[in-house]
Amino acid sequence: MASGYMGKVLVLDLGTREINEEEIPEAVYKKYLSGMGLGAYILYNRIPKGADPLGPDNMLGFVSGLLTATGSIITGRWMVTGKSPLTGGWGDANCGGTFSPAIKRCGYDGVFFTGISKDPVYLYIDPKGVPELKDASDLWGNDAVETEEMLIERHGKSAKVACIGPAGEKLSLISGVCNDKGRIAARSGLGALMGSKRLKALCLAGRKKIEVYDKAGMKGLTKKASDFISKGSSVPLPPGSALPYIGAMMRIMPTQMAQDGLLFKLLLQKWGTVFQNQYSIEAGDSPIKNWKGTNKDFGASKSKTTNADVFIRVQTRKYHCYSCPIGCGGICSTTGKYSETHKPEYETVLALGGLLMNDDPEMIFYLNEVLNRAGMDSISAGSTVAFAMECLENGLISASDIDGIDLTWGNTEAIIAFIEKMTAREGNIGELFADGTKKASERIGQGSDAFAIHAGGQELPMHDPRNDPGYAIHYSA
Repeated sequence: MASGYMGKVLVLDLGTREINEEEIPEAVYKKYLSGMGLGAYILYNRIPKGADPLGPDNMLGFVSGLLTATGSIITGRWMVTGKSPLTGGWGDANCGGTFSPAIKRCGYDGVFFTGISKDPVYLYIDPKGVPELKDASDLWGNDAVETEEMLIERHGKSAKVACIGPAGEKLSLISGVCNDKGRIAARSGLGALMGSKRLKALCLAGRKKIEVYDKAGMKGLTKKASDFISKGSSVPLPPGSALPYIGAMMRIMPTQMAQDGLLFKLLLQKWGTVFQNQYSIEAGDSPIKNWKGTNKDFGASKSKTTNADVFIRVQTRKYHCYSCPIGCGGICSTTGKYSETHKPEYETVLALGGLLMNDDPEMIFYLNEVLNRAGMDSISAGSTVAFAMECLENGLISASDIDGIDLTWGNTEAIIAFIEKMTAREGNIGELFADGTKKASERIGQGSDAFAIHAGGQELPMHDPRNDPGYAIHYSA
């Protein structure tokens, strides 16, 4: 099929082990394209009303994009879809890495799972495109990085893996799905949905070719996009130390300027998303101290440890997601337990930094790796710790309720201990907080919901709608 899409999906019932290949009518693609649109079409028509998000009737879908692997650029993200265990409504999470083209190279635009397996399994699709459910008992209990390494050793370096870590296995409602040893489709709690089905991983090794209708036209459009991406690459940018001053200037200006896409691209190329760290704090965009603070609480003298230059100083090489020439990711070398790790993203830095009043970058590197390996959403994890801090501060919980940890603002050791217990669903912390702020506030009661910052059950990203009201509409939708 020379249309960019593959025209088929794979549907597996994990309870019966039935595997079906289904053709999707062309009209569906014309109306919904592919990717999340296709996922919504499948789930809406097949998940029964009132289905338990962690029950057998819920469906878990992995979908690729319409333009993925067609020769276009910056079109390599994949989506996980399902009824969200975290909110009870529509759930989706997207991720970069290299997994998206692997779905299409197996001959499908999406892979969907229903039912619940009796024992842990993983899906393997071989180079010829033959799907098989395999025993995953030896993988269960391993973190996401270990799981990926084991499957690649077993099935070859060309195989691409998406998997859950211990957080998903233990049905944490703030767990996600990982690939490329540190990229995570983190939102909506879909790692818990995958864990509830006892599906540990997908390992895809297909080699099918993706055709396009008009190769010359696609090549021409891609060249235009590539030419734009290459523009301004030699333009000198200020040092990272200038970014908080630029943010402060934006805060005090009576009006805001629309950001030029070319400038944003240049900033991403130099620093990645961490260029926003101090800039956003000073601009008023980043939530501080569980959303009750401001840049005055976490000012430039304190936030300087999260300056963009801090993170690229230890970057050993750039990380490029599939088909993306920008390379905003990075592989970093640190002095902690994990000598090599993915560069934390802006959302992670602020969720583990200013939101908790923490100014220790080594701790952020370490916990970024801990959360990626566990398969837990760093936004939700940081938000949940901030919620717990405020509950403790207001006497709604005691030290004994959180396993004796002295959880005060900026206490690095306490934050590490708390998150490690949360990812393992261990002790009182695991029992109370492993499912995020909404569930924790329901368990604690006593008016603690006043400190639980979420929208429909999901913790908010690190952008404050009091600075940009457009986010309020987005968060409430």
